[in-house]
Amino acid sequence: MSTDAAKQLIDGIRNGMIPRQVRLFAAQGLLPVSREDLLRIQLLLSADPDPELSGPARKSVGEAEPETVVTAIRASAFDPIELDILVRLRQEETVWAAVAASRSVSNETLRILASRGGSLVQDIIVTNQVRLLGCLEILEDLRGNSQVTQVVLRRVKEFEEEFIDKAIAAAGELEEPEPGPSLEDALVALKAIGAHIPAEDELPYPPPPEPEPEPVDRDLLPVHTRLYLMTTFEKIMTALKGTREERAVLIMSQNRLVARSVLASPKLSEVEIQRFASSKSVSEEVIHGIAGNPRWMQKYPIALAISQNPKTPYRIAVNILPRLNFRDLDRVAKDRNVPTPVRRQAQFIRQRRR
Repeated sequence: MSTDAAKQLIDGIRNGMIPRQVRLFAAQGLLPVSREDLLRIQLLLSADPDPELSGPARKSVGEAEPETVVTAIRASAFDPIELDILVRLRQEETVWAAVAASRSVSNETLRILASRGGSLVQDIIVTNQVRLLGCLEILEDLRGNSQVTQVVLRRVKEFEEEFIDKAIAAAGELEEPEPGPSLEDALVALKAIGAHIPAEDELPYPPPPEPEPEPVDRDLLPVHTRLYLMTTFEKIMTALKGTREERAVLIMSQNRLVARSVLASPKLSEVEIQRFASSKSVSEEVIHGIAGNPRWMQKYPIALAISQNPKTPYRIAVNILPRLNFRDLDRVAKDRNVPTPVRRQAQFIRQRRR
């Protein structure tokens, strides 16, 4: 079977247009196609709603030698949905690494790999700066990986710092990068014919973005709504260059890069920093960011706010206590919102001063 014929067969399977008997032959490996094309066809059939088709297809994919699968990925133009299904059926590190290195891998699949992959997969992802720029959420996925290495964490932090520095230097002229391949259309097409994506519960897709509303002038929307509709890249640019009101919302972001961008804003005032330091709603990352800035911590009101924030780590808080005047030290010692170890240390210092 020619390459064009194999492509037509693959497209036909996606659209539910291929007779069952032909699909059964393909699932059993009985079609006269190349090894790479047969693997692609069997990957699609692994999602077939008919278990008599999906069962043999998954078995064939699962029994292929890892080296054969890796060679096929490198030699053939696998589509994003095929790579996604492959990740769900074959979870060897070498296979995941080959998928992570593929230009065709979708953002959704790459995020799954970033959150679950081992050190080899993590290294491939974190060194691909083009893909990181096109999907900044991958950075959070790497951080959340229970197997993440200290080397990868350091490189994530370096990437973020370099990115923020470039954004500041560009004075708002940095263009949003093109997003990578997406699975959205392929998933819709497959599920329209009743397909069941393998291991969807074990390897769930990242939450999809909110549907785009009808075109409106964003400047007319309330600030919370306007920021909610922004991409991560747009939020970062707004955190760096936006208004005080926008920074007050974005500092609460669960995305560390967005919150760090607020703290890196050239427009940030000491009054804002003190407010962030006092807030019980900010993340611990924000507290660390403020406490790690010597210039800010020289300001007594900011240091006091950090010492009283229940989210402040113990070591940071107790290092500040000796700087407090007696009245503020007494306040910290009696504040039930302050963690007990910090209160006890404040009481100890207060009694020693007496």
